[in-house]
Amino acid sequence: MKKFISRTQSLNWCQKIFVILLFSLVAFFSLNYSGFCFAQMRYLSNEEKIRLVFEYQNNRTKMPVETTDKGTQYYEQVKYKNFEEFVKMNPNCCQINPGGGYDTPPPDFLERITGFDAHDVIVTNFEMRYLDEKGNQKSRAIKFENTLQNCGAIMY
Repeated sequence: MKKFISRTQSLNWCQKIFVILLFSLVAFFSLNYSGFCFAQMRYLSNEEKIRLVFEYQNNRTKMPVETTDKGTQYYEQVKYKNFEEFVKMNPNCCQINPGGGYDTPPPDFLERITGFDAHDVIVTNFEMRYLDEKGNQKSRAIKFENTLQNCGAIMY
């Protein structure tokens, strides 16, 4: 440590600014890579991440349903009243990075260091409620895999 301090004392002001700038950039990109949200100056909790994905999925108007005879059809979703109702009706619904292959593309290094991809995959398994062509309420088990940005915006 003493050698480092003595070496930095012998640097001129331009070199010192460069070293400070370099350390600042490394710290910034390292925090982004680790999932830090600079807009809120904190890491998002797992519950916040799950809530954000719930809000995104619950606010969709049309939901995809695989049918045997017509392929993928889009039906009007019957929304959950709130997150608490969703969790009550779908216990053990949600996991973060449970392992295994995902339908989301792998993050690249540039996306990670810029905070565009937090590298967390939030997997939700739940009963999707929807109205069929005749207006009857139906439900189907469905699985979504979503990826978030560092501050919680949905990517995929």
